[in-house]
Amino acid sequence: MTKSENIFVCIGAIHHDYLINLKKNIINYRTNPIIHETRIGGVAYNVAEIISIFQKIQFYSLSINKELKIKISKNIIMNQIDNNLSDRYYIALSDKKNKFLLGLANTDVYESNNFLKIPNISNKFIIFDLNFSKIYLEKAIRNLSYKNKIIVCATSVYKIIKIKKVIKNIDIIFLNKAELIKLTNSSNIITGIKKIIKINKNIEIIVTNSKNNVIYANDNKIIKIKPPNIKIKNENGAGDALAGMMLFLLSKGHNINHILKNSVACGSYYASGKRLNKKRDLIIIKNFSKKVIIK
Repeated sequence: MTKSENIFVCIGAIHHDYLINLKKNIINYRTNPIIHETRIGGVAYNVAEIISIFQKIQFYSLSINKELKIKISKNIIMNQIDNNLSDRYYIALSDKKNKFLLGLANTDVYESNNFLKIPNISNKFIIFDLNFSKIYLEKAIRNLSYKNKIIVCATSVYKIIKIKKVIKNIDIIFLNKAELIKLTNSSNIITGIKKIIKINKNIEIIVTNSKNNVIYANDNKIIKIKPPNIKIKNENGAGDALAGMMLFLLSKGHNINHILKNSVACGSYYASGKRLNKKRDLIIIKNFSKKVIIK
């Protein structure tokens, strides 16, 4: 990718995320005290939020209310593919030690319409999450792949199967181990990667495996990256932060080792409970990336 500005477009989810932590060990069938944080979420939005720190980005989704609009970065330019307001949200529950227990998604509205508007876009890098319906995603990815680069950020093990028929139209895919195994019906990461590359030899694949490692692969090589040791506070959105940082650095023309070390560092930084807020925070990630090991 040559150095470019404002080349990214996101098509996907935006809604409130409610991040809930138990204060004590859970007691079944009783009221349990919690602490919570509310923020804007959705896989595509999480990726867009990282990129928007550094440049403007177009975002296409369902209609949003005024409460969400006033919270969104001015660098994220919202566009509607449906005019109907709808209530949707995601809840992440973690135990008192910040170990993720389960997620609850009230997001069916994204999948309820197969005939949402497909934007007329050319010469962009289009980032999809997988919240919209399988029919819409297949049609949009096929149509837009002719004049754009297509990037997919997998959304859950239940939704990854939506792209099975359009793998050949995808240029970059971000997914975790469970999503890769589900998509490829494989027993391990390397076998799954090889199956995808057999279908599309031009694709770039980034697989996260929790705190163990991150794997980058294309037709020529497979690189394993070991994240820094951190105290995990909340892994929700960490993979999206990795994806957003990697795409931004790709757009600036950095070499692959620099991109991998800094994007893995960014994902770990978010998993530790910290976040980026301004351009100069990039130096924090650069310093943190020294703890990332490329094998």
